[in-house]
Amino acid sequence: MTRGPLPAEAIRKAMRAAEERGPVLERDFATRIRLAFIIFVAGLTIFVKVRRARHHLMDPEECAAEFRTDVMELRRIPLTDVTARELWLLSPWGTWQYFRVHDDRLVEIRSTGTPLLQEGGRIPVTSPGETAPPVSPV
Repeated sequence: MTRGPLPAEAIRKAMRAAEERGPVLERDFATRIRLAFIIFVAGLTIFVKVRRARHHLMDPEECAAEFRTDVMELRRIPLTDVTARELWLLSPWGTWQYFRVHDDRLVEIRSTGTPLLQEGGRIPVTSPGETAPPVSPV
């Protein structure tokens, strides 16, 4: 006996009910954005896309411009207190660069997920669940 097609109407109704509870990521959408993988850390789910870069190092603005489509696809994933979106870049020299994708900007992070300090000593938004380190007057 075959299982038959998916119950499309039941899925639509279930999605509407689920949207009342919060943001929903559709199964078909997840396959369209072609995530490399999802990392499950205590209290955090990280959606990761991996790309090859042509340059050795990029700042967040260059990354956003060069990988615009990937950034826009990641931004379609609902961002909550327990989700994060990251873009990992591999250079031709075998070095990695990591970016956390927020709704309005990209923040360069370490491989562990902790943010790097940006030019001018600006402290970027912290990861979900973290608190920003105190800023000492200079």
